Amino acid sequence: MKTAGIIAEYNPFHQGHLRQISFLRKNCNADYIIIAMSGDFVQRGTPALFPKHLRAEAALRCGADLVLELPVSVSCASAELFAKGGVELLSGIGVTDVLCFGSEEGSLPLFQKTAEILCTEPKEYQELLKDVLKTGLSYPSARSKALWKYVSDKGIISNKEAYQKFLSEPNNILGIEYCKAILRQKSPLEPLTLPREGAGYHDQTLSASTAPSASGIRNYVKEQLIKKGIFPSTDDLTGHPLYGMLPLESLKLSLAAISEKRFVFEEDLDILLFYRLLLEDTVSLSRYLDVSNDLAARIQRMKNQYQGFLSFAESLKTKELTRTRIQRSLLHILLKLQDIPAPVGYARVLGFRKNASSLLSAIKKGSTLPLLTKAADAQRRLDQTSLVAFQETVFASNLYEGLVCHKTHGEFLHEMQKKVVII
Repeated sequence: MKTAGIIAEYNPFHQGHLRQISFLRKNCNADYIIIAMSGDFVQRGTPALFPKHLRAEAALRCGADLVLELPVSVSCASAELFAKGGVELLSGIGVTDVLCFGSEEGSLPLFQKTAEILCTEPKEYQELLKDVLKTGLSYPSARSKALWKYVSDKGIISNKEAYQKFLSEPNNILGIEYCKAILRQKSPLEPLTLPREGAGYHDQTLSASTAPSASGIRNYVKEQLIKKGIFPSTDDLTGHPLYGMLPLESLKLSLAAISEKRFVFEEDLDILLFYRLLLEDTVSLSRYLDVSNDLAARIQRMKNQYQGFLSFAESLKTKELTRTRIQRSLLHILLKLQDIPAPVGYARVLGFRKNASSLLSAIKKGSTLPLLTKAADAQRRLDQTSLVAFQETVFASNLYEGLVCHKTHGEFLHEMQKKVVII
């Protein structure tokens, strides 16, 4: 039995995601494909566009066999901690052979060499990093610059310009972190990268011929559908502008969610975050994950200028702190996340295909992590550290559910009552 793993957000599930699953099935002969997926909040420090069970269903209907949820402390953490948690989850279930990730590079050697440097941290590299950080660059920028200088000085890479570009691409950066996590954990996972096709990661262009990015699709949904009050029918999908940009099953689910107002944007956090900030001071703010003393002081100083989540994050941005880092920090405050994520200690099932029963049986036999198919089992099956991570995730999902219910005027469904998606 060959099993492939993917770490993803599916925010939302688009054609590039379908291509990755199809590649694993057809080119790698994967018998089963397991997704370690972010829940209701994602790595860029924002809520996911659609609820996690909907995104899990989209993945299953488009070819995945099993969807497991990453704890919220992992799903909205830095790239390094996000990758670390994803690898811990896929390794811990004991059946995953391959970790496949998309990248702009499309070839594995650069990822592995760079990951090796970052894991061993040669003295020369450490000195270069210290010097670059003194110039005031953000840590990600400083690390890229130090890496480029190190490999250039050592003659490790012949094409310096190509390596510089390699280090600047967002999917490449995450791929490096996956390879680094595999090395550090001595994980049995075999890394495999698939070249990204179509629009760039941040590209807002929307065209079926260029396979639009998730950010482009989210922007279209927000600006062209929601803000204009257009809630499309799912009867005639062929005439919809998103037809061909999302796989048919994902499109059906997405348009149904839009028409039913089951979506969340950053602006939905505006009042909630302001309420949280009113309860904090400089000392208490500095206790939250990713909130330095300087950032805490800056938040406290600018609190009275608060107008909304996104605008506040933009106003807090500095040369040293990217907007994404700021958004994650604010989300950590809102969700009351204070500690670096503990090693992933459970595998919570969001959904699976009926014909994957043998996969679940294999996981139950070989996993070092408790497999949770019922949320109610967490209390008796998890140790204290894992239970805290689970409860944090339950709180975050209940908050998300509350935001959705506020729009739909529907009945609130507690996270502990939600059923696993079975296709």
